[in-house]
Order: sequence, then structure tokens, then C-alpha cells
Amino acid sequence: MPKPLADWLEYDVRHFVSLDVNVVVSLLEVPEEYELGLSAEEEVLAKHGINFIRHGVRDRGLPEPKMSDLLIDQLYRLLVSGENIAVHCRAGIGRTGMVASCLLVKDRLSSQTAIDKVTAARGVSVPDTQEQYDFICDYELRLPS
Repeated sequence: MPKPLADWLEYDVRHFVSLDVNVVVSLLEVPEEYELGLSAEEEVLAKHGINFIRHGVRDRGLPEPKMSDLLIDQLYRLLVSGENIAVHCRAGIGRTGMVASCLLVKDRLSSQTAIDKVTAARGVSVPDTQEQYDFICDYELRLPS
């Protein structure tokens, strides 16, 4: 999903609650949070009983592979245990598309099938850059057979 709107943060979080979202993952870097007026996101989510995970990645950039593998493993365990997770960056395309696609790859879809499914779900082509596309493909290669 794209980032929640600063002026509508409380409203957006109540919408997450109505969708039974248990965990929100922000891929924004801390300076972006301030720039976008989302420095209170974690606090507002907590007020509504939603857990918050921050894993900042530079806009249009790539996460460090070992750290992203840990994040994907953590999110996958949460999903398998029944948690409902919403992932966002600025627009919900590049960084978010990478994480969502990697989660599907972790669930044994091919990288291309995962990207196609996330693209269809978002209604916009993901991810943003060729490097992000390659990152998803490389993630598939890093997984044990």
C-alpha cells in the first residue's frame, strides 16, 4: 500500500483496524517519515493495537540482503501464524513491491509470478527499478531448494 496520509493518519489507521491489520511495516527512512509528517505513525498504530515494524530503505533503493532476508523471514512467520500485514513505502510500488514479491517467493512462487501477482494486486507495475526487479530474482536464488 502507499503510505498513510499525515493529515488523515488517525482515519487511515482506523481503516487498517477495520481490515483486521495486525502489523504495519514501514519501509520509509526516518528522515522521510518526518518529511511526510508520519513521525507519529508508530504511536497512532500502537494506540489502535497494531504492531509497527520499521525497516528503512532508501527511496528507489535496495535493502541490504542479509537484513532484508531477516525481515522477510520475520514477516513470513507472522503471515503463517495468521497475522495480517500491511507494507508501505512512499507510493507502495518500489520498496513495497520488493518486499511483497519476496514474501510470495518465500512461499515458493517464482520471482516473475510473484511480481505479476503484486502488480495485479496493486494495479500498477512493480517494482520501480530494474535493480529492484533483480533484487527479487536474486532473493529467489538465495533461497534453499
